[in-house]
Amino acid sequence: MQMPDNVKDCIHCNKCVKKCSFLSKYNIDLEAFSKREDLAYHCFLCNDCNIVCPKDIDGNKISMCMRINKINSDIKNKKEIEKKYKFLMLEKTDYIFKNYKNVISESVIFSGCNFSSFYPDALKYILNKFKKEYNIGSVFDCCGKPIAELGIDEDSIVKKLEDRMISHGVKEIVTLCPNCYYFLSPRINSIRIISIYEKLNELGLKFHLNIDEEINLFIPCPDKKTKHIKNSILNIIDGDIIIKEINDINCCGLGGCAIVNEKEIASGFIEKLKSKRLNNLYVYCATCAGNFNRNKINNVRHLPLSILGIDNLEIKNKSSIINRAMFRFY
Repeated sequence: MQMPDNVKDCIHCNKCVKKCSFLSKYNIDLEAFSKREDLAYHCFLCNDCNIVCPKDIDGNKISMCMRINKINSDIKNKKEIEKKYKFLMLEKTDYIFKNYKNVISESVIFSGCNFSSFYPDALKYILNKFKKEYNIGSVFDCCGKPIAELGIDEDSIVKKLEDRMISHGVKEIVTLCPNCYYFLSPRINSIRIISIYEKLNELGLKFHLNIDEEINLFIPCPDKKTKHIKNSILNIIDGDIIIKEINDINCCGLGGCAIVNEKEIASGFIEKLKSKRLNNLYVYCATCAGNFNRNKINNVRHLPLSILGIDNLEIKNKSSIINRAMFRFY
């Protein structure tokens, strides 16, 4: 894979370094990072560097270029990565909990891996609601992003997913996960990819949130630049809510599979969020919610659950793998 052409346009302004905890740790800007293949798997792929870069250089693309090239250059490199991330590879290369038996129409809810992991009761509510009221079924599978982010076999995984969907007559995938939405949208052209919030808007639904105070919203990595999903959420909220975005923390800590190599940086994200002592913390990514809760940030709320009025269906973090395994037989 070729390194992005505009890397050479770097003006060494250091805006990326100041914004990114990873680049700051190693005191390298994006051009310097492009020459550090040894750090390819240390980047959280959070997009913050690209957002502040005056030359639109994308550290995400730099990291992925180096990962893919490293995997393809030497079979030993591939085996080392596969060994290092062996549990991820085992579960998600050919997702062991996939389930296509609930396809009842051309449109399906696609929960992704972590919504089913952390919010199994809420997911059952959502699936039952969409099945009974809108004749929309469900599919349980992995979008392929976790494996693709290792630099391994992206095209094959996405193609197999697409073929499975087509063979079951699926023409519309309604995603619950921001990562699934952003990963699948540019890669699958034969099937419509839409977020659940866009679907609710298409159905003409509006929701009222009983929130009087300002909410602190943690934006998931893939939605930071366009905020397409955030805006889709606001489109279905009846009335105004005051939102303060948390934009000084790069990632929840699980982005880009980097935590394996950068546990200290990932812990730093958590500690910085804890230090804010926020009483009204909202997310709309189950991965973020799960990692925050796992690290004793117990006041985190999942905004979609608030919208649907199911805040009482709490996160279940301790049994996450059992939770998603259960949907194999749902």
